[in-house]
Amino acid sequence: MSSSSSERRLIPLILLTTADMQAQRDDELRRLVGSIEAFRKRFPEVQVHHHMLLQRCDDLKGAVARVGFPSTMEVSSIGDLVPLSVARNQMLRLIAPRQDLLTDDCVLAYPDDDAWYPSGSLDWIYTRFVNDQTLDFWFCRYGTLAECPAKPSEVRPSLHEVISKASSNTIALRGRIVKKIGGFDESLGLGTPAKSGEDTDYAMRAYFASKVVRYAPHRMVGHRDFDPSIRAKYYGGTLAALGRHRRHSFPATLAFLRKIAVGLALLFKGELSPSLFKEAWSQFSYNKPKVIRAAN
Repeated sequence: MSSSSSERRLIPLILLTTADMQAQRDDELRRLVGSIEAFRKRFPEVQVHHHMLLQRCDDLKGAVARVGFPSTMEVSSIGDLVPLSVARNQMLRLIAPRQDLLTDDCVLAYPDDDAWYPSGSLDWIYTRFVNDQTLDFWFCRYGTLAECPAKPSEVRPSLHEVISKASSNTIALRGRIVKKIGGFDESLGLGTPAKSGEDTDYAMRAYFASKVVRYAPHRMVGHRDFDPSIRAKYYGGTLAALGRHRRHSFPATLAFLRKIAVGLALLFKGELSPSLFKEAWSQFSYNKPKVIRAAN
């Protein structure tokens, strides 16, 4: 950090990741951890809290040695496999009592086990929150060719851009927003019957709760590229998430109606089977929110 920025008040940086230890992603985990540790070395004065929750892990000590997790990390484990939203809420509960860590002005992000921060990206994200105390919610895009531009551009995003571009990998939130919106909806996401939607719901709640939101339309977080062929598989969860917020505003209503239209188009093209469309509508109609106030 430059001398001018080091004179500014430093804020904690919290990163929460969960991994299935039976998924054989050791190399991806090392890549993510390495990118965060590189930031830690460049910013030694910053309190960096990276918590890794290992699932389907009965030997925590052995797993730590196998992957080579540094002692600077907090690593915990559970023996079973739980939905992604549940795992993240478990980690949120652990930091909730930490008044020195989960402060109103801290920065919190949720990188996946197969994500990574290209050189300079995490520096930029963190510094944006340090330099602008009004910033509540920041997000970018992701991809396999991710990099940090020399001077990333930013815009004030619409709700449509939040829904279509913000993912759990690419969002960074101010602590006061995390406390305000609580945890992830445990009825949504990977590992639940809905299969998806938890990041859409979380991003929308964060957007509605934030005063200052910025979107950098660059691929600044590394992650495998989006596969359009999985749209049908994850359609139901996203429809349920959008349906939850359809009455919040006119743009939210439009987003929900647009999603229905997309589903009908996929159905017409044969990419979404009638049974999956029926299942998606069932998710919207009967899936009840289960938001845990994990961070309050």
